[in-house]
Amino acid sequence: MRDEVEGRVTPPLTPVVTVGGQVIYALQPRQLEAYRLTPLYRGPTAQAEHIGFGGAAGGGKSYWARALAVAVAVSWPGSTGIVFRRTQPEVIKNHVNKLKAEVPLAVVLEKGQLPVELYTWNGTQLCATWWNGSRTYFDFLRYEEDVHRTQGAEFDYIAFEESTHYSWSQISWIVHNRMRASVPGSRPFAVYPSNPGSRGHAWYKRLFIERRFQDDEQPGQYAFVQSFLADNPMLAERDPGYGARLDKMAEPWRSWMRDGNWSAGAGMALSELERKVHLVKPFRVPAYWTRFGAFDWGYQHPWSFGEYAVTEDGDVFKLQTIHGRHHLPAEIAERITSKLDPTKLRYISAGRDCFAEMRARGENTPTIAEQLGKHGLTLSEANVARINGLNNLRAYLSWRNTGPDGTVGDPGLRFFDEPGNRACFEQLETMVTDPDDVEDVLKVDADEFGEGGDDFYDETRYGMASRPRRAPNPMTEQVVKPFAATTLRHESEMQRRPKEKIPARPRVPSHDEFGDAY
Repeated sequence: MRDEVEGRVTPPLTPVVTVGGQVIYALQPRQLEAYRLTPLYRGPTAQAEHIGFGGAAGGGKSYWARALAVAVAVSWPGSTGIVFRRTQPEVIKNHVNKLKAEVPLAVVLEKGQLPVELYTWNGTQLCATWWNGSRTYFDFLRYEEDVHRTQGAEFDYIAFEESTHYSWSQISWIVHNRMRASVPGSRPFAVYPSNPGSRGHAWYKRLFIERRFQDDEQPGQYAFVQSFLADNPMLAERDPGYGARLDKMAEPWRSWMRDGNWSAGAGMALSELERKVHLVKPFRVPAYWTRFGAFDWGYQHPWSFGEYAVTEDGDVFKLQTIHGRHHLPAEIAERITSKLDPTKLRYISAGRDCFAEMRARGENTPTIAEQLGKHGLTLSEANVARINGLNNLRAYLSWRNTGPDGTVGDPGLRFFDEPGNRACFEQLETMVTDPDDVEDVLKVDADEFGEGGDDFYDETRYGMASRPRRAPNPMTEQVVKPFAATTLRHESEMQRRPKEKIPARPRVPSHDEFGDAY
């Protein structure tokens, strides 16, 4: 409809939170579509417990998350909800301050009665306590250990605002431990409003965009609604230049924020990764292929050992990834040697910490390399250059333009589809570039449960750095036609190339006793 006073087009709004006849929150059509997937609308018949909403910037995600938080508080008296952002300043600026502006402090619940204070605010706990006993918390998840602030709590509603800012271990720990019904009639659910990008891009895309589920995940519990800037005409009216500013962003942010394109992967460290391309069914490896290993040590963090095989053409298959945590060197060696014969490995590349000595502190204990060597695992020091190692790994994984004339080809590194390699592959998918050094991968430590981290990535990088990828030769990477222009030009250039002059052998002076020079 059109606002006759201001001459602006106003989208149809549907009230979803009404108290005492006063509309508190009303949603635009796309927001309403996502709202209708929740138990607030569907009631006991609702299947979706995890609802993604978003895509492009400006789609109304934050407002939608707050509207649901208040709807839960009003609809389920005594319930508890929580809204997360990455940092405390962000959650205050983006949600706390806006909720205070959007929700009146007092409302007349019944005609003829005095106004009732809708909520009281506790600034220390960042909590709104509603007149009906419900509570809405606002919190932040910057570090892995931040999840423990929720220990012992029960949440009927959880909003992971800008969900891709969080690791999967953070999300998984909270929803599996803390999402539960706290009052009769509640149907707990979590929402995931987000743009593409950042460290959680891979898990978000897997669940909500590609819908690739693991054995313990039920497809019916996950739903997603894509939103664009055009789905928020109120913002477009308020700020007509917002879309033009998004258009000027550098890639991949332009595709992520302007278009909500979840497939734009330039900001992911290993954007060439594709499960259907890089994961292959295991096969019998020929005995003449060269085998080697790579190792990244850890005790509190996971350790990872990779077994690799090299084809006669120089391509590499990662046969298996053996990993564990809280194991001593003897236990690590036992796990590895129980799954492979180390005598068949040409070499094993390992990180520098395996060779570290503590003699400067008066210690003279055996190194990790020395301890593993006693069990038949002889380690050699890996090339640990991070940026060169990343680029070498990218070269091995590339496939989209590696065929003849820039067509699709086979990657130089593929993974046998086995449990350890799948865990490794999932971690590689989560690697993002470092905001402070875009030429490197962001260093990520595993949490206290051993989840996340970059140990599989480091081990794979060590292994592939031991076999630098050679640049393709255009004359050997395609079928050569003897009279093709490219072939004739190549032969002509070879004929014109100056021949290398071999220096004459220096003449040794003659000697009376031995005669001529010898």
